[in-house]
Amino acid sequence: MGLRRSDYENYDYQDFWKDEKRLYEDMSERIALRKMLAPLQDRSGVFADIGCGYGRLFTEYRDFKTILLVDYSMKNLRTAKKNIKKYLGAGQMQGSSIHFIAADASRLPFRSDIIDVLLTVRMVHHLSDPRFYFDQVQRVLKDGGTYILEFANKRNTKNILRSMVGRMDTSPFNLTPSRIGDTIQNYHPSYILGMLTERNFNLKWILSVSNFRLPLLKKILPLKTILVLEDIYQRFLSSLSLGPSLFLKTNLEKKSSVQEQGDEIGNILACPKCCKSCLIIHDDRVTCRTCKVDYSIDEGIFDFKQ
Repeated sequence: MGLRRSDYENYDYQDFWKDEKRLYEDMSERIALRKMLAPLQDRSGVFADIGCGYGRLFTEYRDFKTILLVDYSMKNLRTAKKNIKKYLGAGQMQGSSIHFIAADASRLPFRSDIIDVLLTVRMVHHLSDPRFYFDQVQRVLKDGGTYILEFANKRNTKNILRSMVGRMDTSPFNLTPSRIGDTIQNYHPSYILGMLTERNFNLKWILSVSNFRLPLLKKILPLKTILVLEDIYQRFLSSLSLGPSLFLKTNLEKKSSVQEQGDEIGNILACPKCCKSCLIIHDDRVTCRTCKVDYSIDEGIFDFKQ
């Protein structure tokens, strides 16, 4: 039985992060992401945030030339567009190459070999079987492209301790995903790494994140102190892979080279149904010349869900 799809149309995901209790988790993820993005000096390519939510992490990759914000929820994307417009200013937003796209992660509406850097944070735990999504990442990422992935780690310190005292139904050490409620699955690091290796992703860096996600610590220590400890842990103890969240930085190695495409949105998009790139973009819709399917454009947001 697969996971039930998370319903972000009837839930304000931004509210989840407004509570200061999650400020530590937000900052921990930003610390990790900044470390992984810092070596990427060339920001002239195409950056895609798959499962972008309400655009929470946009400020960390805002300086890429072309940015694709992708989410299944139109509500999330509308909020993301509003937040980014407010952050950049209406004038700068109007002339930017920032695009908002509603799509299923297992059917990304992009041409093959078109994206330079792809990010996925807090999304994979919603997938019943990540293999189909990783197939898509492999397809759309350029040869040598960077893939940064965050996933919920089944083999974390808390789960190991719970298992030792008999308070966990499944072992944190086997590769079987651990189900949390109806919409979330935690994965063993070897499970995820195995799937990425099969698809020619080479691991460059792993960071253990949110390592001090304990209510008691948040009560007795100032946030600045916890973040200092977090930064130290990420730098020196990440190889243990014991945090509740793991960030992986990988590079894709493809077998064949492809011709460079332009980075305008018309050169990036492809029909998710037939995978053909012969799309006609109108003011209010996108039409595929091959399969004749129409996809709507709602308030500037491409909606490729069918």
